[in-house]
Amino acid sequence: MEQKTRIKGNIHYVGVNDRSKHRFESMWPLPYGVSYNSYLIDDEMIALIDTVDICYFEVYLRKIKQVIGERPIDYLIINHMEPDHSGSIRLIKQHYPNIIIVGNKQTFGMIEGFYGVTGEQYLVKDGDFLALGRHKLRFYMTPMVHWPETMMTFDETDGVLFSGDGFGCFGTLDGGFLDIRMNLDKYWGEMVRYYSNIVGKYGSPVQKALQKLGGLPISTICSTHGPVWTKNIAKVIGIYDV
Repeated sequence: MEQKTRIKGNIHYVGVNDRSKHRFESMWPLPYGVSYNSYLIDDEMIALIDTVDICYFEVYLRKIKQVIGERPIDYLIINHMEPDHSGSIRLIKQHYPNIIIVGNKQTFGMIEGFYGVTGEQYLVKDGDFLALGRHKLRFYMTPMVHWPETMMTFDETDGVLFSGDGFGCFGTLDGGFLDIRMNLDKYWGEMVRYYSNIVGKYGSPVQKALQKLGGLPISTICSTHGPVWTKNIAKVIGIYDV
């Protein structure tokens, strides 16, 4: 099972598919459904990056345990607080009571306000760094892409960008999650539609984020919606660079 979840190195996909929702945020049609992506870095210290909609928590927890068994999770990194990605924070905290939540100043106010979750926190600012062992993470603040607290996490070891809703895309991930193992025909139009409806109205913050990330050696993009991008990086970024 671990091999089926592996993206590269010790990074694993533990997201879920939502095939029952007909409209995203009750507004935009979802003819192909939508995925809620979360990622697990299984290193000397274990980090979980974003969570999933609370409706899918049981499936989500089972996927996590298929990778790490009963070992504890050390860090929960929150790139984005929208409920489809933060909804499971309180339940994760219940299952892993000693977990340290990683976020920025805006994040922590939202976590307590939304879910009443407190406990040990690791506050990060633009350019701050967290070492898990082999994997070295760097944090980049990307406010208003597309909420005020949004940030992105870059794994400097393997060149993996955990981009939150940035570079997101509608559509469930059927039979795989890596772009190299999927028929991508339906996703390009769904990415344009996602950008146009969800992120595009924040064009100026998106451009600032692209400038900030421009010098990074990105080999893989792990968004919170849609495929994990490995061979189509330039095309994916180009859709957002308008």
